[in-house]
Amino acid sequence: MKDLLKKNSLLHTRKTKGIHMELAVVGPQDFVLGFALTGIKNIFEVEHTDEAERFVEKIMENKQIGIMIVDEKTVERLDERMREKLMVSVSPVVVTLSTQSSQDELRRMIIKSIGIDVWKEE
Repeated sequence: MKDLLKKNSLLHTRKTKGIHMELAVVGPQDFVLGFALTGIKNIFEVEHTDEAERFVEKIMENKQIGIMIVDEKTVERLDERMREKLMVSVSPVVVTLSTQSSQDELRRMIIKSIGIDVWKEE
């Protein structure tokens, strides 16, 4: 059981230069629930735009957060300046999830996250 818990906790961190980075998830209750059930501790449930902006800003300032997962509807509610900041952020890497997400968007997020185009044809 101890090994299973250790593996589970490793799924929620990214090791960068000897430092463990954590995941954070931002969105409405129905979006964050599944992530909370997997054991992710940095869950920010938001229902209003002002909450979303406050939590996103807080996560962006936290150097322990390596990946921020945000629901697309939450991103759309942010002001343009904050959306731009998320698009160019390297630390944390921001992953926007949506049921309507395109393959090109997924490709861009993977390249940004790991630095490799896994779909590139040789």
